[in-house]
Amino acid sequence: MSTLIIIGSAKAKPGKADEFRVVLKSLLLPTLAEEGCLRYEMNESEDGQSWVFTELWESRALWDRHMESPQLARYKAVVEELSEYWTIFRGHMVRPGT
Repeated sequence: MSTLIIIGSAKAKPGKADEFRVVLKSLLLPTLAEEGCLRYEMNESEDGQSWVFTELWESRALWDRHMESPQLARYKAVVEELSEYWTIFRGHMVRPGT
């Protein structure tokens, strides 16, 4: 089974960056504590208006469980109000020789 790679990106609506940042930061600690989470990083743009998340998960099933977690439910409740967009790339690591 290969490691699941998730790359998420988001941009705040004008005037919503500070509020959105708080919501995004609230995802960090609970997600890192979840079973199967190997990496969960939040990266903020220099202008403080957009973010990229990089994630590594042991399996798609454990990431799917994460997507139903309480912290994601809170995020989903406000994302349309606070963000211009939110995109998710899902894939697998490609290593030399594979």
